[in-house]
Parts: sequence; structure tokens; C-alpha cells
Amino acid sequence: MLADAYRKWRELAPRHERHRQTLEDKLQLVIDKQRIVEMINEYAFACDSRQWDVLEELYDEDIERVMSGTLNETVRGRAKLIDLHANPALPRAEGVEIDKRDLTKIKGLEIRHLVATQMVRIANDNQKAWALCHYQMALVGQENDAWEHGLHEGTYLFSFAKTDGTWRFTQHLIWTNNAANPMFGVRKKPA
Repeated sequence: MLADAYRKWRELAPRHERHRQTLEDKLQLVIDKQRIVEMINEYAFACDSRQWDVLEELYDEDIERVMSGTLNETVRGRAKLIDLHANPALPRAEGVEIDKRDLTKIKGLEIRHLVATQMVRIANDNQKAWALCHYQMALVGQENDAWEHGLHEGTYLFSFAKTDGTWRFTQHLIWTNNAANPMFGVRKKPA
């Protein structure tokens, strides 16, 4: 999965950014990169705290999310994607032998995105950007009065566009082993 993420990164993002000559251009590059990092963190906090109105502001109307690895899902459109955040379908990839866990039985379920190793590239025209980062998602809650926890990891490749001075997410490519997280799935028992 990781090799696929890096291959796609090299395909989408410039290997090196254009050298900015003027102080104003250099400052704008720093401002744009900082905003992209803030957006990634806002996305993670919004998903974890179920603040869907934040995603309304961050997502382009035609955003696309493609999940691969242990999941297989493609969705396009801000409203559809936010609905899937609120009510995840998380369809398993072919060959993944794990049953979905009933999360409604988990009391006090909390989720934490842990995002790291962020690389950000801004296009030469300052109107597009990409960020490649690794993540872990930790979950904790109680089932039958016992604390349960689980962890999975993956790689995000985010694409952004700037319209009228405002950056928005336009695409999420996600390589994940989500289905292997014991909070999301239970291995099927042999028949």
C-alpha cells in the first residue's frame, strides 16, 4: 500500500517547488503551507469530534474520496462524503475476511486521528497543493463493562485547490488497513 501512495504522490505533486524570488512570494508560500497543515489538523479534529459543519467549510463541493487497502470505497460530493463520515459504510475490499463490528454496543466510543510525517507541495501557480501524510486512528470505548481499544494506520494523499483566496480539499486518497482494527472488525471464525 505504501508504495502505491508514494507512486501516486510522485504522479500528482511536483518533486520540487518553484523557487519563489520575492519576499512576498516566499511569505505567501509559507502562509499557504501553514494553511494546508492547519486544514489537515482541522479535518482530523472535526472527524474525531463529529463536527460536520467544519467539513462543510473545508471540502470543495465536488470533493472525491477513494479508500483502498482493506477497504474499497469511492464517493464524490461534499454532502455524500459528510454523510459517510457521520454514518460510515466502510465496505471491505475483496478477500478481506473480517466481519464488521456493531459499534452501537460500544459505550463512550472515542476516536483519535494521529497524523504525522506531513509533506506539503504547493503548485507553481499557487492554486493547487498536495499533502502526503501517514496516520494512525485510535479508538477506545466500553463493551460489556470492559474497556476495548483498537488501532489502524494508513496513508493520506490530500489534494487542495484555492478559489478566491480560500483553500479547500478536492480529493482524499486513502490507503488503509482499517478493517484490521479490532474496534471495526472481528475475524471470521473458520467454518
